[in-house]
Amino acid sequence: MEKKQGDKIIDYYNNLAPTYDENRFDNTYGHFIDSEERHVLNRLLTGKENKVLEIACGTGRLLDYAGYGIDASEKMLTIARQKFPKKDLQQSLGQSTPFNDAYFDAVYSFHLMMHLEQEDIYGIIKESHRILKPKGRLIFDIPSLSRRKLFGREHGNGWHGNTALNQTDVARLSDGLFKIVSVTGIMFIPVHRLPSSWRKRMLSLDISMASSPLKTLSSYLIFELEKI
Repeated sequence: MEKKQGDKIIDYYNNLAPTYDENRFDNTYGHFIDSEERHVLNRLLTGKENKVLEIACGTGRLLDYAGYGIDASEKMLTIARQKFPKKDLQQSLGQSTPFNDAYFDAVYSFHLMMHLEQEDIYGIIKESHRILKPKGRLIFDIPSLSRRKLFGREHGNGWHGNTALNQTDVARLSDGLFKIVSVTGIMFIPVHRLPSSWRKRMLSLDISMASSPLKTLSSYLIFELEKI
């Protein structure tokens, strides 16, 4: 019997866990992505939030912004627990978490939604609404559909990075649950095509372009939603 897509994703990240940090982020391209994502999180998460959850926390790259984390891959969580032994880290899907209603001030998730069908994305949005306090915020990234259409590539390879959305799509998926507060782009410049020695120098320019009126043409969009 063929495995379900969710099981395939979990198996993929279980196998990748031992080399994930080194292969994905210990290089100039990974440093570029990490710097841009932290730039946005530093602005959106002010430190006044009492309880923050990261969905799909992986090996813990961005867990310094949260006190709680969940991931479907136990092997990724094993590494995250070694880095952050005092944080509350649990194995769970984003569509069905073990937390009480109205528990968190903010929930964020990076590099997850792009792997999921829209039905599953809606499930995470709905569950986030349940566990967030009134006016709590959900922050997540997704590949820009406008960017993909511009280059004639609306879909990824299989499940990996297959889903891209625009602001209209996110508004539809979150209708009645959240309102969109802000949208920020990241990776406007195709840095993967640049020599590695150029990437760090292009960071400030990329942040500026990805925050401009052209931001919808960035590679990824980061949505900040507020619970209604």
